[in-house]
Amino acid sequence: MSEVKSFRKPYHPEVKATWWKENPFYIRYMIREGTAVLALFATLEIALGIFLFAMCDLDSGNQNADSVAPYLWWVQSFLGNPVVIALNVLTLVAQLFHMVTWFNLMPKAVRVFMNKNSTELLPDYVTKIGLYAAAIGGFVVVLGAALLTK
Repeated sequence: MSEVKSFRKPYHPEVKATWWKENPFYIRYMIREGTAVLALFATLEIALGIFLFAMCDLDSGNQNADSVAPYLWWVQSFLGNPVVIALNVLTLVAQLFHMVTWFNLMPKAVRVFMNKNSTELLPDYVTKIGLYAAAIGGFVVVLGAALLTK
């Protein structure tokens, strides 16, 4: 068998680390993707709270501050820390930004037809209104559950 040797050099374009700073579309894209870091922080924060709540001794007949000390530390010392409060506010803003950009993307990503016999698409604003209504409804349900547990 003969092997044919190619003298062509493969093309490897140079990619700078700041490639995304050259186009405003990519800047918004990278900021949106960067919100995942703050979402990870919120997830780990909630997981820590659940873990510390699970460590509490709620089965004993003697209920006092010592039996729920891990959870009280999480609520008072950890969540009350000004750095954590600032990170939580930043996380809220980042997730609202993520929500708005995702809701604006949905009509382009999912094609919803008017009915099964037509190829006419549902207007974009109808999809967006439905998504925002679902988000507000979810917020009201969570807020109502929080207020009813007092």
